Amino acid sequence: MPAPKRGPRGAQPPMTGGPHIERTSELTETHMPSHAAPDSLSAVDVRFADNPASYLTDWRNRYTGTARAVVLPGNTAEVAAVARHCASQRIPVVPQGGNTGLVGGGTPDDSGAAVVLSLARMNKIRAIDTENDTITVEAGCIL
Repeated sequence: MPAPKRGPRGAQPPMTGGPHIERTSELTETHMPSHAAPDSLSAVDVRFADNPASYLTDWRNRYTGTARAVVLPGNTAEVAAVARHCASQRIPVVPQGGNTGLVGGGTPDDSGAAVVLSLARMNKIRAIDTENDTITVEAGCIL
């Protein structure tokens, strides 16, 4: 069976060989990674993944990519700070909710240029409305 092709965004099929990521503790103004956080991120607690490989492959092991960094913001202010910084430096961002999708959209391509913005720390259930049969959850909550 041939390797699955990616959709219209032009990403490549899974790589042979292991995923690669440079891991550091902070984001920088000009590129990531480095050792000093820019002013735009100095007030937020953005964490980096301890096991970045798990964020670079979809749950079905069909798509694998590489990333410059995997960041795990804990709230919307941190998401905004990372997004603002990446936009100002023209760094592509791959948002990743629960990494449960079927089409590989939460997996970076193999260029290694993107930052994976995992919402896994934003996993709280905010409200359950039994009268209307609805639930309000944060973006990284897996149901």
